[in-house]
Amino acid sequence: MSGDDYEQCQKYFKKALSKQKEKDFAAAESFYKRALRYDPLHLDANYLLGTLYAERGELAQALKYLRQAADINPRSHMIQNNLGNIYQMSGQFDKAIACYQRALGFEPNMPEVQNNLGNIYKNQDLLAEAEACYRRALLLRPDFVEVYCNLGSVLRRLKKFQEAIENYRKALDLSPAFKAAFEGLGICYAELGERDQAIACFNRYLELDPGDNSEAKLRLAQLNAGEIPKRYPTAAMLTTYEKKAQNWDTDIQRPGMEFLGPQHVREMLEELKLPQARKLDVLDIGCGTGICGEYLRDYAKHLEGVDLSPQMLAQAKKKGYYNKLECADAVGYMQGCKRKFDLIVASGVLILFSDLTPVFQAVARLLKPGGVFVFTLYRSESEAVMVRHNLHFAHSAAYVQEAAQAADLQLALLEQEVHEYDQGEPQAGWVGVLRKAD
Repeated sequence: MSGDDYEQCQKYFKKALSKQKEKDFAAAESFYKRALRYDPLHLDANYLLGTLYAERGELAQALKYLRQAADINPRSHMIQNNLGNIYQMSGQFDKAIACYQRALGFEPNMPEVQNNLGNIYKNQDLLAEAEACYRRALLLRPDFVEVYCNLGSVLRRLKKFQEAIENYRKALDLSPAFKAAFEGLGICYAELGERDQAIACFNRYLELDPGDNSEAKLRLAQLNAGEIPKRYPTAAMLTTYEKKAQNWDTDIQRPGMEFLGPQHVREMLEELKLPQARKLDVLDIGCGTGICGEYLRDYAKHLEGVDLSPQMLAQAKKKGYYNKLECADAVGYMQGCKRKFDLIVASGVLILFSDLTPVFQAVARLLKPGGVFVFTLYRSESEAVMVRHNLHFAHSAAYVQEAAQAADLQLALLEQEVHEYDQGEPQAGWVGVLRKAD
């Protein structure tokens, strides 16, 4: 690189830093790229541009520049940690673990990396490994509030409720408004049968987060201390599926944890004897990774999928079954969609709605005369609608009939099935068919 190129690179790099400090991220991005035109191997420009993209959620671009930074300085523990964070956010957990382990190999005394590594193990249900990481993090940094809460979560899942409570309390001693600790405490107290303390914790959580981006309202409803929400909270759902998208197709087939919704929908379509000649307009709501798309393709001249999770849709797109995929709320999408459909399916989606009437009404709006809607639900044998142990909703047959009538749809079939298995235990479900009059 010539002296002039070096000067130009440094000029633009300094401008980028200045703009980033001013939070003018668009200008910072532009100046980092100009600097890299003069010196593509400028370590800090690659690293900071990759970090900027990561903060904006542009993970593919973040990976591009952070990988370049790692190639330039492969022994930087900070770069390896940030690169691991991007792999974790994009669901590439094995690569994330490798980055974190490299970072710790270069600098063992990094509590943030131990926490990041513990989070991956926790999300993969490797609880012993996660616990060990969190405990190492706390040895290195005894005031790490987030880690006390994460360790509490692992201990709670290991049924070590009193020890979990101690860690949640330590988090609150350090940060009295740390809302995740109140949620964790509430869950522990509920498991121990200490209802009043559980209710107090969930209510305190809601004071700190009135929008309820987790599951506190659902847990209060379980305790008969609040109304049943109309649906599962969107933010909590997005967080769940962001973590699960990469391995969803294999996870739902794990022995003892099989999810049977797609199988039931397929078998119901065969029972209905719909034409498998690619003649139908088909909509798959809550399509997820596109598991149903493989057999829906046989029926569809046009197949659309809609899902709220971009990570799940990214997996569906790879399969190539769908003519169109939309990242949107299913009900909102159906309320605004202009196309009409012969067939709409929902596998394992309506379990996220306590109030099915708006869903059925949106379905009725899109169905052609004589069109059908095939869906699965959890089954309630007593209450019209109930919050299950997994915080999803179960519905009675009478309720489904009532919601169908409110949407001017005919309940053509409602059959009892095993919705899924949980730790080997069958979970009661329905597979149903609604039909629009000719």
